[in-house]
Amino acid sequence: MLKFFVTGTGTDIGKTIVTSLLTDFLKRNNRRIFAYKPIQTGAEKVDGKLLAPDPEMYKLIGNISTRNKPYTYILQTPSSPHLAAKNENIDYDLSKIHQDISDIQKNNDGIVVEGAGGLYVPITEEGYSMIDFIKELDFPVILVGEAGLGTINHTVLSIKALEAYKILITGVILNGTGKEDRSLELDNVKMIEKLTNVPVVGTVPFVKNIEYLLPEKEHRIALTKDWNRKIIESGR
Repeated sequence: MLKFFVTGTGTDIGKTIVTSLLTDFLKRNNRRIFAYKPIQTGAEKVDGKLLAPDPEMYKLIGNISTRNKPYTYILQTPSSPHLAAKNENIDYDLSKIHQDISDIQKNNDGIVVEGAGGLYVPITEEGYSMIDFIKELDFPVILVGEAGLGTINHTVLSIKALEAYKILITGVILNGTGKEDRSLELDNVKMIEKLTNVPVVGTVPFVKNIEYLLPEKEHRIALTKDWNRKIIESGR
């Protein structure tokens, strides 16, 4: 059973793109891999129905199932899960999330779970945060960071936090390569690995409106051409 948790060094860092590409990357050997987001905030109402933006992107790589939903909770408030729940009078039942994950695992060969925001985004007002959920779930982590300026600090701090919780880190994927100076981005890779001993296992190039490339297999392969195949070994 392949399993991964995709988290990021912050919000809007590229987790959904990486989750989609990782799901496709793992599916290439005829595996059934399902992408799942436990809590989707910032949902949009279309024709009277709430649409979950992140799972909608998963559909672009064929993440469709008649047995499993790609989310458990969907809320409209564009905020951290705890505040969205407060605004919409919802109490999260974490056992329901765990049950949905278990059901997905029964029906597939693997699962990729996408978190909300960064590691210390609160899920409940009591302070239970995303990093607590990751620890409880006990899945190997893919940490998504921005490729450019500032990523060394944010990425190293996130790795140190994961290590303090004794959470297994598969590696870092840097998003948006080619957007800034190439020598800067290459140095970021070198220094992240040097400071943490955690490998950068892949990058995603900067492409405007990258989601338009996701439906085509050849584009997905090109976007992940430098990804390390050892990712698959670590997810077992």
